[in-house]
Amino acid sequence: MKLKFAKYQATGNDFIIIHNVVDHHYLYSPVVIRQLCHRQFGIGADGLITIEKKSAYDFAMLHYNADGSRGGGLCGNGSRAALHYAQQVGLIEQKARFMALDGLHTGHVANTNIHVSLQDVTLIQPMNQGYFLYNGTRHYIEVVDDVREVDMTLVGFSRRKMAPFENEGVNLNFVQLTQGNLLLRTCECGLETEPLSCGTGAVASALVSSGYYGFQSPVEVVTQGGTLWVSFTKLSNGHFTDIHLIGRVDQTFHGVVDLHGLIGNETHR
Repeated sequence: MKLKFAKYQATGNDFIIIHNVVDHHYLYSPVVIRQLCHRQFGIGADGLITIEKKSAYDFAMLHYNADGSRGGGLCGNGSRAALHYAQQVGLIEQKARFMALDGLHTGHVANTNIHVSLQDVTLIQPMNQGYFLYNGTRHYIEVVDDVREVDMTLVGFSRRKMAPFENEGVNLNFVQLTQGNLLLRTCECGLETEPLSCGTGAVASALVSSGYYGFQSPVEVVTQGGTLWVSFTKLSNGHFTDIHLIGRVDQTFHGVVDLHGLIGNETHR
């Protein structure tokens, strides 16, 4: 079976996107996802997104991690890539209402800058040496002196199942505060290598920087793959609403992949 796809990057966080609205050519398979996302034996990506039909919405998006698992919540950069792709294939013009795993989102396309809304955040919980919050995805944030010095193998990936997240896991973010912006590195559930960017991690870090360190909207977040902006309204009770993730998205290429030949390479994993 041959499958059409588009490859996107959103500040270095890269995705394979499949248009699954009409014929439903792609059905969920962890083996196929692992091979498509494999950087030596497949296309290579941090994850795979399918664009689906959803009544009363412009589309729905399903996100899968590179290890073949289903995404545990919202993928912020993936949502921005999906919005750009939806415009390219004619599903939307500039604005969209779409469904993700955590519910309704809106967004709009402004050339290559894509804006996507996130759900309100009503609780940032101090925990251990950092902070936990849920913004469509579980995130734990630690403030460090120098993100370049963080050993992700020692203090990042090994702690994704730390208490109390032994069952579902948590995404870890290490944030350096500067006078003008945040510097961010993230290790995600479902990825065994460090991504160049994490959209929901950028949002979580920006809200922590506002709630505890006095940063004002919009907050500039610099990742290894590029710059993101997070805008929001902070209410007097400490809740955050009207949250948006903003940044550049690019389609890097598109093509057709032969799934029969691809699956045979699973033995190389």
